[in-house]
Amino acid sequence: MRQPLGQHFLRDPHVVQTILAAAELKPDDTVLEIGPGQGVMTRELVRRVKDVVAVELDARLAQSLQSLPHCRIIQGDILKTDLDSLFRGVPIKILGNLPYAITSPIFEKLLAWPHWTTGVFLIQREVADRMRSGPGSRTFGILSLAVQVFAQAEIILRVKPGAFSPPPRVTSAVIRLRRKEAPDVPEPDLPFFFDLAHGAFAHRRKTLANSLAFHVSAPKEKIESWLRTQRIDPAARAESLGLADYARMAGPWAIFRRETNLTS
Repeated sequence: MRQPLGQHFLRDPHVVQTILAAAELKPDDTVLEIGPGQGVMTRELVRRVKDVVAVELDARLAQSLQSLPHCRIIQGDILKTDLDSLFRGVPIKILGNLPYAITSPIFEKLLAWPHWTTGVFLIQREVADRMRSGPGSRTFGILSLAVQVFAQAEIILRVKPGAFSPPPRVTSAVIRLRRKEAPDVPEPDLPFFFDLAHGAFAHRRKTLANSLAFHVSAPKEKIESWLRTQRIDPAARAESLGLADYARMAGPWAIFRRETNLTS
């Protein structure tokens, strides 16, 4: 029978140990665990690190973990949790068996938050592949760019449905993210980096010039001219450009957008 809130509890000890090993835990580490569930990983964490903060939405499960030593159990929604107030600038590692339905919103919240160093997550394999993929791949897109601008991504293990109770209908993967010392795009240009990427990938089957023209409601010829100044073929597709291309164009795109707004 399907568990409340759509949970699939990890039960395979090999997968648990793989996640813990990938996190390269040290005795003085502070760890955020997202969705501890029945505590199969939490009980290992409290034996290995200094502090554990576990955020669990299910009130019944959160209550069952309250007695664990040097572990704060926060009953609530990770998407609504104020991480700054919980950790106050202490660098942390993040682990979690993430709910499939909110995997992308969780990463949107975590990636730009500057106070984590390493994250090891158990997620749907398809999502892990998208996070890791590069230009030219059909799976390369906004999520790939969003992850890779902030972190180096590595798939550690493929996980079969039988590792969970109840088993999901899809295969999962353990992915490790190592946060870069600084994102590949200067912070002031990040909104324009994502604006450019969203515009480029909004219509994947169209050329880059067509997709961006729709995005900014500008004449296609104007977009084509701008792309040529960036040494980009206007007939290229969004997935043919790599992270370095989008990062390089973020600053010029900011200028182009401001000028377009002024003249529109």
